[in-house]
Amino acid sequence: MPLLLMLCLSIMTVVPKGSILVKGATPGTSDSTTPLPEQGTVAGGQYRNAYFGLSYPIPAGWSEQPAGPPPSDGGSYVLAQFAVERANVLLAAQDLFFGPHALTAGPGLEIERGPDEVTISGRPFHRLAWGAPGVGLHWRVFSTEVRCHALTFTFTGTDTAALDAAERAMSRLSLAPAGPACVRDYAEVVEKSEPELTTHRFNTVPVRVIVDAQGRVKHVHLLSAFPDQSQAIIAALRTWRFKPYRRDGRAVAVETGLVFGRQHG
Repeated sequence: MPLLLMLCLSIMTVVPKGSILVKGATPGTSDSTTPLPEQGTVAGGQYRNAYFGLSYPIPAGWSEQPAGPPPSDGGSYVLAQFAVERANVLLAAQDLFFGPHALTAGPGLEIERGPDEVTISGRPFHRLAWGAPGVGLHWRVFSTEVRCHALTFTFTGTDTAALDAAERAMSRLSLAPAGPACVRDYAEVVEKSEPELTTHRFNTVPVRVIVDAQGRVKHVHLLSAFPDQSQAIIAALRTWRFKPYRRDGRAVAVETGLVFGRQHG
């Protein structure tokens, strides 16, 4: 069925009588000025993401693709996608506070290069390339860790020349130092109140918080929550006080992850 017809049929779908549409879980934040992972922009032939301190030169002739889904409750992000006729690149991130990351080839695929380590913008990247010989499809993956996220560039396609050009563009990538100290499971809480979640829902609410050098919660980012959950959790976290995090004997800001709601596992 043609894509346009499918879209038209989707728009024309009638909601059954008596049904109630409920907005699903979405990202939430305590302020509108602190950068978030999902807020990258494209301008002047560059993809920029202030949260990761990232500037990526889009290969000449590649076009931006439609935006991906919102962050998952496991901390997976589709940051951006670009494509030419027979190749594309996916920029993604996996929050390592809330989900694992593994750089592996799928079953039935042949390793073409790696795994090895390369240096890009002064930072170590893990590199792996594999292919599906039967269909001429190739994958080239570069991954590094930024702010306790696995930041991954995945190049896919059948046009190896286009993939080569996209891979060369990685040499012009810029990753500036960004953000506070990233500490997993920093739980030195000296004062807290629990959020008043009046509606009982069976969802996990992953939350990243930035705590300033005085131990106060400076910023709250809910990756996936219902609006009432966001309001209650932000209100509660504003009352929390942490023991100041120290690095080399000096109190510094710290970023860590918390989980509210139903915890899987």
